[in-house]
Amino acid sequence: MQIDIIKKNISIGDKYSVLVNGIQSYFASKALFQLLAEISLTKEKGGEAILVINRKFTPFKATYTIQLGESEILDFKTISYWRLAYQCVCGADTYDIYGNRGLKYSIYKNDVQVAYFTEASVTTFKGDSYTLYADDECNKELLIAFCLIVDNYANNDNSKSTININIGNIGIFGLKKFDKDWKPKQGKAINKSKAN
Repeated sequence: MQIDIIKKNISIGDKYSVLVNGIQSYFASKALFQLLAEISLTKEKGGEAILVINRKFTPFKATYTIQLGESEILDFKTISYWRLAYQCVCGADTYDIYGNRGLKYSIYKNDVQVAYFTEASVTTFKGDSYTLYADDECNKELLIAFCLIVDNYANNDNSKSTININIGNIGIFGLKKFDKDWKPKQGKAINKSKAN
C-alpha cells in the first residue's frame, strides 16, 4: 500500500491531506493556539477524530501520546536523539521507527520491517510531503500518526518559502541501515502465506 501525506502550511496552522493508494482517505490538522502540538486525524474535513496526537514537553526529545478512540493512549518516545530512533508500544506490539540517511525512515513491528516513508527533497508553494510504503495488513492510521509525529518534531517550520530543498539526514549513523531491497507485502501474498 502507498500512503501520500501532503502538508499545507498556512499562517494559522498546518493541515494535511492523506491519500491511500491514490484515493483521498484522511485529513489531519494541527489545533490552533496550542503551546504544544495537538494533531487530529479524521476521515472527513472537520469530522470526528480517529486519533489525536499530543506533544509533551521534553527538551531535545520527541515525546508524544497517541490517543486511539476513547481510552487507549500510546506513548511515542525517543530511543536515541543522535541516531534518530523512536519507539511506540501498542498492546503486544512494539513499533520501532529508525531514521536513515537521506530522507527515509524505516518502521519495524516486533523487529520485522513493515513500512518505510520518505520525505520529498524538493517542495514548491506548499509544506512537506511524504510517501509511505507499507504492508497491506498494517494499521495504516498508526503509521500515518508516526509520520505526522516525525514531521511535527523534525520539520516544525511554518516559514517555508516558494521552493524548498531538503537534503535530509546526511551525517547520521542510524541504529538500522536502510534495507533498499525491502518491498511491502500485498494482501494476497500475505493470505497465501497464512494458508501454508
